[in-house]
Amino acid sequence: MKKNDEIELEIIDNGINLEGIARHENKVVFIPGAIKGERILTKIIKVNNSFCIGKMIDIVSKNNSRVDPICGAYKRCGGCSGQHIEYNSQLQIKKELVKNTLAKQKLKYAGLDNVIGMGVPLYYRNKAQYPVRRTVEGENKLGFYAKRSHDIIENEECFIQNQEIDRMSKEVFKLLLLKGFVGYNEEDNTGDIRHILIRRGYYTGEMMIVIIVNKEDIFTDVRMEEIVNILKDNENIKSIILNLNTSKTNEILGKEEKILYGSGYIKDYIGDYKYYISSKSFFQVNTVQAEVLYNVLKEKLELNGDEILFDLYSGVGSIGIFLSDSVKKLYGIEIEEQAVKMANMNIELNNVDNAEYIAGSVESKIVEYQKRDIHPDVIVVDPPRKGLDLESIEYIINFKPKKVGYVSCSPATFARDLKILSQYYNVGVVTPVDLFPNSEHIENVVVLTLK
Repeated sequence: MKKNDEIELEIIDNGINLEGIARHENKVVFIPGAIKGERILTKIIKVNNSFCIGKMIDIVSKNNSRVDPICGAYKRCGGCSGQHIEYNSQLQIKKELVKNTLAKQKLKYAGLDNVIGMGVPLYYRNKAQYPVRRTVEGENKLGFYAKRSHDIIENEECFIQNQEIDRMSKEVFKLLLLKGFVGYNEEDNTGDIRHILIRRGYYTGEMMIVIIVNKEDIFTDVRMEEIVNILKDNENIKSIILNLNTSKTNEILGKEEKILYGSGYIKDYIGDYKYYISSKSFFQVNTVQAEVLYNVLKEKLELNGDEILFDLYSGVGSIGIFLSDSVKKLYGIEIEEQAVKMANMNIELNNVDNAEYIAGSVESKIVEYQKRDIHPDVIVVDPPRKGLDLESIEYIINFKPKKVGYVSCSPATFARDLKILSQYYNVGVVTPVDLFPNSEHIENVVVLTLK
């Protein structure tokens, strides 16, 4: 098998990015857009020692779950990867993905629930980050990155973004161009506007607009004041922020910010609890399914009201505060200082009098609790995609909480961490919750009990 070969292949599985998987001549072939059970005429576009990548030329035999994507930019955009699969079938594929990932670790666990899906799996994202770029021809573009590149794909409508966010991004973009600002050029680090970030409260409708700029002098540019004066007439816009990022990295937000209008945050609900959300703070992008996820966690923990709970990687405190009415005392650790500020504001906002949040890395700050002789009965973790580091796992093991609630956005690191913890804990029933319909991502939640 060599590059440019055309081969008819049977798809035997779907991978972590929902791509089709086939085998030929003792090699694995990954074929984006293919579905398990199909026969696909494939052109080999990349050959490696152990695997190949193929491009789908024709569908010889079609899976019944295949549907026509509703998005015109679907084949080019890298925003979602599952629109060609009927939604219930997406959920089944994601369950199999979780099952296979756990199996690779030879992990013993109590069981695996069906994926809890979303009623209407569209327009769910409460946050969008749109790159703004200026081409070599001088054209300014707003959109999303194409798959495996930084080429901008423009689109009339995104079907996973909140519709008001989608509309507002285009309005802000037009205003910026009208006032003479230009998009960013990654090649030579020139231009004015790098990204437009918009957050919107699902239940409150409150919106935050963050304009990420490439030049410090834009902070005092009178044209920005003119844009603010136009935008603030929209009563749902509660905050407009400039963020400075002059680095040549893929990071979207820089450290320095200036609030041009409003308080610097918006508010929204998860269940009965209301939360402040800032530009940088972590907040689940699917508010409806976040409530489902947190309720599953709360039910599995079976709290009795006498526990001391540690909320690690706590963000704006959304999980801990959601559980606060069922524990004696809540302690939270989060590395992002602005998020901790929001968490403590959220404590006051919800009249929670049994919680304390501190800023710093989990590895360093958890030592402070040890020195204060504070020992948790329950630890809840919701780490970033890289999962728990070994030091944090060691602290969990040393604290010996009776229960550990683990919320994860990465099946691979989830399974890896559970394998280590399973030496000391029994792993309960894993429940996948789909916070990212029409994409490859899946959240999981499980409770571990001390052996």
